[in-house]
Amino acid sequence: MTIGIVCGGGEYPRLVAQSCRAKNLSFCLILLEEFCDPHGWPPAKKLTINFGEIGKAIDFFHKNSVKKVIFAGHAKRPDFSKLSIDSKGRKWLLKLGMAIFAGDDALLRGISDLLRAEGFELMSGTDLLDDAFLGEGVFSQRRLSESNRKDIQIGFESAKKLGMQDIGQSSIVFRGKILGTEDADGTDALIERCAKLRKSSVGGILVKVSKPQQDNRFDLPTVGVDTIDMLRKYGFDGLVVEAGKCIILNREAVVDRVNEFGMLVVCVDADFSKKKIFIIAGEASGDYLGGKLMKDIREVSPVNVEFFGVGGECMEKAGLKKMFSISELSIIGIFEVLRKIFHVKKLIGKTARAIGEYKPHALVTIDSSGFTHRVDKKIKKIEEKIPIIHYVSPPVWAWRSWRAKSMRKFIDKLLVLFPFEKKLFDKHGLKTVFVGHPVATDPDFEKPSLLDLQKFTKSVCGNGRRSAFKIITLLPGSRISEIEKHLPVMGEFARLMEQEYTHVRFIIPAVEDMAPRIEFLTNNWERKPLIVKKKCEKNLAYHSSDLAVAASGTVTLELARVGLPAIVIYKTSAITYAIVKFLLKTPWICLINILAREKIVPELLQNECRGEIIFAWAKKILSSARESEKQKKTFQKIMEALETTPRLAAMEVLNAIKKDTS
Repeated sequence: MTIGIVCGGGEYPRLVAQSCRAKNLSFCLILLEEFCDPHGWPPAKKLTINFGEIGKAIDFFHKNSVKKVIFAGHAKRPDFSKLSIDSKGRKWLLKLGMAIFAGDDALLRGISDLLRAEGFELMSGTDLLDDAFLGEGVFSQRRLSESNRKDIQIGFESAKKLGMQDIGQSSIVFRGKILGTEDADGTDALIERCAKLRKSSVGGILVKVSKPQQDNRFDLPTVGVDTIDMLRKYGFDGLVVEAGKCIILNREAVVDRVNEFGMLVVCVDADFSKKKIFIIAGEASGDYLGGKLMKDIREVSPVNVEFFGVGGECMEKAGLKKMFSISELSIIGIFEVLRKIFHVKKLIGKTARAIGEYKPHALVTIDSSGFTHRVDKKIKKIEEKIPIIHYVSPPVWAWRSWRAKSMRKFIDKLLVLFPFEKKLFDKHGLKTVFVGHPVATDPDFEKPSLLDLQKFTKSVCGNGRRSAFKIITLLPGSRISEIEKHLPVMGEFARLMEQEYTHVRFIIPAVEDMAPRIEFLTNNWERKPLIVKKKCEKNLAYHSSDLAVAASGTVTLELARVGLPAIVIYKTSAITYAIVKFLLKTPWICLINILAREKIVPELLQNECRGEIIFAWAKKILSSARESEKQKKTFQKIMEALETTPRLAAMEVLNAIKKDTS
């Protein structure tokens, strides 16, 4: 089977032809001589004709065994009274009748019927192009202002009304008013015309949409680098297109050019109503991810977004309307879970009911699979239309690998933090996207200013010289059960450090909910640790410290980001440890070691999690530049591997939101 491509002007027909060649599809080309540049086409059989030579085109397609036809590129409606028309063309004109004088869509539908009668099937060129469309979101580095959002809505509504009249597909809006709308002269003429009408020398947004009655096989709105250059030339702020309905030619080049010029590229859905997202995180690491995700979604969404659900301090600061405290879910271990099983079961039911009443556009669950997956399963049964996105893969690569197969039954999209996780789920048919770990690019972990560091170290060390002190950051975990098991061990370690080093100080970063418990458990320490509660203070602690002793978890990635050498510890009940050790498929539990595929950071687990063993490792690292440098070099490589496109997770959530969700 051969595909016949009828080529008008612009870059779009070439991209379709190049895609056919890349996919090893047989194709031939008809070039419309008034609109199409005859040069630069991939090798293929070609015929150049004018609009009226219908018979020539039909014969050419039959001769080359064409079964499917694609119309690609722009072409103005010809003046039929001046057109040289062959006999087949005259027959077509008679059959088209009044459609010739109607709008473009009526004419194209008539041509489609006539081609079908000749034995050809029409298809859309976008069927052959990968990533021809963009989903809803902001794709430029420049962010949207509230005035931008209002202008976009005004321009979108204007362009849609225009499309219904089958006149054009674009409007230009400036400071809340429509400057102009597209006519038969096209988009470039609209841009030039509006630049003259605009009183200011700069400003205004081009909004380009599909017609409500659009046949996607014909005349889809198309933009490319030339459009951006034209907008830049006349001082406009950027471009808005309809998500999933406007072809973006050479999208990477378009986004690069827009960012170079400091302009906007925004894709909007036809539904301009506020988006509602129910979001759940069950522990501190998930709360951090959730807070960052919420901020990113607000930045890339062209409409306002409301968040309701379960989270902690980070998510509350990002605007979460909270159901209950995250601390109610911060439990770990076989016995700890059993003691709270009825309470947790009650919370699962309460959460599922709240989601059903809230009717969100999407449900986002973050980590804590013991709780979140049970909620996901309930929602999938009772609210099938709500897309469910789970953020953070359960560690199927470490234990309970069977979960990878079962998750596709109740999760629509999985966002994973580590590159090796994607293939583990892809093979089971679950749509999985590697979005990287936000800690790798989070600006909150950048090195503070020298002045801020000096002020902080003075609060830790007093008036003594910083070089005379050893500063240790202690991270006992985010759950009550972890804190109660690890702080006594850390207290013994602190006592031994004070005996060895003349000047030593300890800092414990804590979330607000856990700070009182940490204060109580460290009350009998000879030297009280400094307990900090703000994220900026935690970052200052990291950058001021010589070493960290941390409970295994996501926090080790924060230490890797700032390049702070670490010792990892973990202690749980004997039965829980025995079960996990039996099921565990990796030789390490620390994320740094798993990602590095070797033991870079010491792991002191269970019986080895003792003050004197931690102390011995601390002395070794503090006295050996080689030991600490080895960790730092590995940390840097891991952070580079975890970087992806900024705000990718946010874009994936927006793209998952279905139009038919209430």
